[in-house]
Amino acid sequence: MAETIFERRANADEHYQRGMELKNSGSLLEAEQEFRQSLEEDPAYFEPLLELLVGQEETGTQLDIRPDDLLKRADQKYKLGMALLKNNRAEKALRHLKAACDFENTNAKYYCGYGEALVAAGRHDEAVEVLRYAAEAHGGSNSRQHRAKANMILGEMHHQAGHRSRARRRLLAAYTMDPDNMEITLRMKQVRVGLLTRLFLIPKINRARNRKSNA
Repeated sequence: MAETIFERRANADEHYQRGMELKNSGSLLEAEQEFRQSLEEDPAYFEPLLELLVGQEETGTQLDIRPDDLLKRADQKYKLGMALLKNNRAEKALRHLKAACDFENTNAKYYCGYGEALVAAGRHDEAVEVLRYAAEAHGGSNSRQHRAKANMILGEMHHQAGHRSRARRRLLAAYTMDPDNMEITLRMKQVRVGLLTRLFLIPKINRARNRKSNA
C-alpha cells in the first residue's frame, strides 16, 4: 500500500529531527545526510531544505542546491534570510531578504527583517530608509507588531547616535503598537521614558497617526 502524505511527512520529520540533533552535536556531515533523506521522503517539507541552504551559505560550499531555483515564495526567502542573520551572516542574508521584499513590497515583516539585516551589516543609512518604510507598511500578517519592531530598532539607532528625543518618539510609537512587548519597555527605560511621559505623549502620537491615516 502506498504511503499517505501524512506518513511521508512523519517519516521526513523523523529524519529532520535527527538531523537537528546531529547538527547541534557538531556532526554536520551526518546531519546533512539526514536532511537530504528528509527531503527524499517529502520534497515539500521546507525545514530540512532551509537547513541545507543555511549550511551552504555559511560554509561557501557548492552543493547541488540552488536557492533561487527552489525558493519560489517570499516567505521562504524571508526564512532563509532570517536564519542566516541569526547565524551572523548578515551580508548573505541581505540578498534573500531583499528578494522577499521585492515579492511583496508592502509587507512590514519582510521590510523589518531587511532593515534589521542592514543594521547588522553596518549599512545604517540604508537601514534607516528601509525601517522607516517598514514602520508605515500595513501588508503581511501581524503587521502591527512588525511596525512596532521597526520603530523599536529605529529608536535604538537614534539612542546610540545620541538623538534622545528621536529615540523616545520612535520607542513610544512602538509601545502604542505593541504594549505587551517587554523588549520595547526595556528600551524605553534606557532612554528614561517613564509612566508620566507615556501618559502625556502617547495620546498625541495616536492623534497624529490618525490624522495621517485619514489624510
